[in-house]
Amino acid sequence: MKKLLVMLLALALLLALAACGEETPAPAQADEPGAADSAPAPETAPEEKPGEGAPAALLEPVEVPMLEEPLLSAEARVPGDWYALHQGAILCLSLSEDGAYTLFFPGAALEESRGTWTVESNQLFLDRREDEPLLVLDDSLLWESARMRFTREIPETYVPSEEFYDLQPGDLDGLWRCRFLEVGGLTVSAETMSDDTLLYIEGENVALAGSFFGNVPLVFAYDQDAATAALGEGDAAVTLSLRLQQDGFLRLTLETGDLADSVVFYLSPETPADADLPEG
Repeated sequence: MKKLLVMLLALALLLALAACGEETPAPAQADEPGAADSAPAPETAPEEKPGEGAPAALLEPVEVPMLEEPLLSAEARVPGDWYALHQGAILCLSLSEDGAYTLFFPGAALEESRGTWTVESNQLFLDRREDEPLLVLDDSLLWESARMRFTREIPETYVPSEEFYDLQPGDLDGLWRCRFLEVGGLTVSAETMSDDTLLYIEGENVALAGSFFGNVPLVFAYDQDAATAALGEGDAAVTLSLRLQQDGFLRLTLETGDLADSVVFYLSPETPADADLPEG
């Protein structure tokens, strides 16, 4: 009887241990066969890389605005060629990087001005003339004392046509007023030179008037693309020629023995054509 109770208690203990093992299994020993396979390792969540799983809009490349280049110093900006209009003519101020300058009228047989330039506090000085500085702006040079503004762009001005019409008496009839003058290869506006030259033409007869000539009656001879007349005698004699350019301007040239002393007047038709000439 006692032996039977011992066996029953041992059996109950084994059943209790088996029940506990199902709830909390004992760890398998590494040296036991199949221990590693008996209980698979718990799955771990995959590690997300930066940016994975983010909305597509956040993954698009973002353009970063470039910073504007810093404005160069005044001394670094001024070298090169600058242009302005002076009395209707193109004036060029050429500044070299070595500190030399040249001031001239392109294409004109006139003396150039040369010297040195310096920059201090956004002011450009030519030959150290403290009373006539040029103000260095972002894209121009302002010469207030000369009432001029220089820019990098070549300004538009009148360029005479080199093509002419054939002429016959009567083709030029009417009143013509001077708009531009050319002296020594330099073309300037008549307004800035206060020129009031007028021509009244009837066939071969021409009345020339204005402060430059006074009142002079002339007779012109027509020959192909020009009409010519003589004015004065001896050393004071000059030849006047009329040519009708294909840009519509009438070219009146005073030709002397020295081409450098020749003067050219560019005239346009005046309205009305039968207006009276001013009294001299």
